[in-house]
Amino acid sequence: MFMRNIIISGFIIYLLGFNSAKAQIKILFDATKAETAGSAEWVIDADKNNLYWSKTGTVSTTGNNANAQRLPSPDQSLVTASTTDTFWTGALSSWAIDCVKKGYYVETLPYNGKITYGDKTNVQDLSNYKIYVICEPNILFSAVEKTAILNFVKNGGSLFIISDHAGSDRNNDGNDSPTIWNDFFTNNGIVKNPFGISFYATNPNIKVYPSDITEVSTKLIKTTNPITNGTFGTVKKFSYSGGTTMLLDTTANNTVRGVIFANESTSTLDGAMVVYARYGKGKIVATGDSSPVDDGTGSSASTLYKSYSGDSRVGDNHRYMFMNSIIWLGITDTVLPIKFINISSKSSNSTMTICWQTISSNQQQSSFQVERSFNGIDFTYLGSINTPKNTVNGVANYEYAIQEEPTLIVYYRIKSEENGIVTYSKVVKQNANAAVRPINIYPNPFSLNKDNIITISGLSLGSQVVITNLIGEKCFETKASNSTLTLNANKISNQPFTQGLYVVTVRDINGTRTNCKLVVNK
Repeated sequence: MFMRNIIISGFIIYLLGFNSAKAQIKILFDATKAETAGSAEWVIDADKNNLYWSKTGTVSTTGNNANAQRLPSPDQSLVTASTTDTFWTGALSSWAIDCVKKGYYVETLPYNGKITYGDKTNVQDLSNYKIYVICEPNILFSAVEKTAILNFVKNGGSLFIISDHAGSDRNNDGNDSPTIWNDFFTNNGIVKNPFGISFYATNPNIKVYPSDITEVSTKLIKTTNPITNGTFGTVKKFSYSGGTTMLLDTTANNTVRGVIFANESTSTLDGAMVVYARYGKGKIVATGDSSPVDDGTGSSASTLYKSYSGDSRVGDNHRYMFMNSIIWLGITDTVLPIKFINISSKSSNSTMTICWQTISSNQQQSSFQVERSFNGIDFTYLGSINTPKNTVNGVANYEYAIQEEPTLIVYYRIKSEENGIVTYSKVVKQNANAAVRPINIYPNPFSLNKDNIITISGLSLGSQVVITNLIGEKCFETKASNSTLTLNANKISNQPFTQGLYVVTVRDINGTRTNCKLVVNK
């Protein structure tokens, strides 16, 4: 009886431990794609160093590269708050230890493991994990593997994508990590560019933006987002040591957002160093350099540098970014994205009113952002609305009014964001429904003896205004910042006005051109 009680008690303890592990967020780090080839060692722990990755894509145990086992050792149950970075050996070990300290469970998919989704015969099938980390793959994904990964994310899994600079072909098979990821995005047989990102893959081994860049970036999105302003720490700068940037495509995936950009970048859609997005029920985070996550530990065959924490250039900012990302990827959201059911606009005199409707039952967020474009492509922020004008039969009605020139053709859209879920409304184009106002010049004729100021009115925002003399010499040029332009006639292009006939040409942002005569008398 005594022995039976021990057995039953032991079995109960086993079940409790098993269920506890099942309840944990489980993170799988890939090691099947030559992540330890050459001088790299992108694994969380390796007890052996005997792999050889050939350029034909085969692998054998006749070399000296790290061979990561499924479970790190010593066992992760021994990790405590005071566990040091050297507890495991691998360039990703410090990151993995931080994950365990946070309460997550980590595993490696070994070199001979299979990437599957929904295969019950595979004990490491992706369906058993919440987060899948692939750091600098050096072997192309097969069609079956691409399908498995996409279905994993689509059904609620999270993928952490890490690339490196163009030319980082560790196993010399002709494919570097930017090329491999881009192949995954464009040649998966399911959907083109599912995550709305592509890596630059040109100019290998040259320190030029955007494919092989080394710099400390301070160009971060400072508004609320889960990556740079997450619960683990606020990211203030981020360093690339030879990495490639990303081009974003919000048409392919309207949730993709860049949060860290190269200092050279002049767009929120180009030169991105860190991005996040959603696909189906799942999420992704992507970065274009493996160096920031390197903790400097590994086999003698590897060339590694400590950068994950305590970096001389950025301190612990890399650690904050990677852990904020893991925390966000591990969250299963209950918030539904906003569903727009209508958007329209109307013009009255110089007032433009944008109207939109949402289903109020999934209204979780506090504000909508109104954005405007003059070409239907590049949108800028106008303002926010926090509360609906009214709610009728479960439909929330919103309005936003702005003073707009009636001659303009303008595009508007509404953006909502809640817990990283970004949703855009359809784009509405507002054609001018008011008569085009004529360009007026006053005084005209202009007297050199008694007049000093020339006023040009009836302009559209952004219109180009050019004044030339009769022989075509340009005397003055500017862009209108409002509907009226006031000029000091005593000096135009640093030359005094003289008696004669001048031509005032106005070209609005839609290309409409208007020519007016300006007569100057004594």
